[in-house]
Amino acid sequence: MAIRNVILGKGRVEREEMPRTKLLLAALMALILTGCGAILLTTRPVIWQNKSHFDAILEGFSEFHGIRASALAIMKDGNVVYEGVSGFMDAGHNTPIVSNVMMRVASVSKSVTAAAVRQLVADGLLALDARAFDLGQPEGGLLTLQPFPSLGDARLVNITVEHLLLHEAGWDRNSAADWVFREIEIARTMSVSSPPGRENTVRFVLGKPLQFDPGSETVNSNVGYLVLGLIIEKVSGKDYLTYVRENIFAPLGIPEEDVIQARTFPEDRSFREPWYDAPGLARNVFDPNGPPVRRPDGGWDAEAKLADAGLVTTSRALLEFADEYVVRGSRIGSRRRGRESRGWWAWRGGGLSGTSSLVYQSGRGVNYVILFNRRADSGDRLAYVKQFMQILNERLMLPGSVSTSEMFGGASTGQYFAE
Repeated sequence: MAIRNVILGKGRVEREEMPRTKLLLAALMALILTGCGAILLTTRPVIWQNKSHFDAILEGFSEFHGIRASALAIMKDGNVVYEGVSGFMDAGHNTPIVSNVMMRVASVSKSVTAAAVRQLVADGLLALDARAFDLGQPEGGLLTLQPFPSLGDARLVNITVEHLLLHEAGWDRNSAADWVFREIEIARTMSVSSPPGRENTVRFVLGKPLQFDPGSETVNSNVGYLVLGLIIEKVSGKDYLTYVRENIFAPLGIPEEDVIQARTFPEDRSFREPWYDAPGLARNVFDPNGPPVRRPDGGWDAEAKLADAGLVTTSRALLEFADEYVVRGSRIGSRRRGRESRGWWAWRGGGLSGTSSLVYQSGRGVNYVILFNRRADSGDRLAYVKQFMQILNERLMLPGSVSTSEMFGGASTGQYFAE
């Protein structure tokens, strides 16, 4: 299997077939992953120039778990010290992975959406306490959407931009439904074509009851970030992708072709995206009565998930983003400005059928990004990226632990800023 990496100090991409020594390291990695030798990772000094070590970790982990397309990028004190990819672009393993591979990043898209909201607030175009919906209340609201078939909960008028940003709006997908993935049901109920699109989905949700009072609980919400995407477009006057490219990524030096919209069908995707590896078939949300499709290729409307789970990026794009913006917690989307305490850390994960991703950042100047074209399809859906994070954190002597109950990210409970 081919592996490529950026050589520190040369700024160029090289391709090489793994020599026998690396294959042996990959075999050793398999033992480490089973827990037999994890202590070895914590007793060695961190040597940033040792690219072959990171190659072996990425390659060994991917081989062990059957992940056929993966990417890893690591930054130290603002400098990219490693970029590596492993695997193939196609299911037949005929085309080696490209060095500038892009993948769906799933819920990591929410961190980008949060940064866009914070930027609009900083520019004076949006207020965190603004009401999200204009449902006839005297003070009005940002989005004028007619609930279907009628208003489902009087508390919906109380939802603010900040509630949406912090997952406090009142929707709990665990006790109700994750409506952004119920396209066929929504379309049938509303008598519209499937998929129903973003606005009809929100109209449908506005006709349903909330699960808790806005501001009283915190529950990860795809619906909330779907709404934020519409708000960004309403306030900025630009489509979501244009706004985040121009205002979030361009100032970081990231070209627009490195941040794109996820596409439902393979023929519409970038040639830099690998296939998305997932078992099973699903109903095609664009043709519910037609033949079933692979889940990543029509099992949901990828275009409608843009703000909550619909970005495709390179590992480098997310790495530069993580160096500038907080990816999770009460400060999600805020600028970091390099003032964290050394004990501070945060991570944000994302997973969809056929992809899993993770962004890690710490007050020790280390950020990294992991992209896989596969997720664990039973138990903890973020198991692959979380296991990889545990291994890498031990190797780099970084803070941060992972609870199996943390499905979308974690953060330290210590102070964000150093005293």
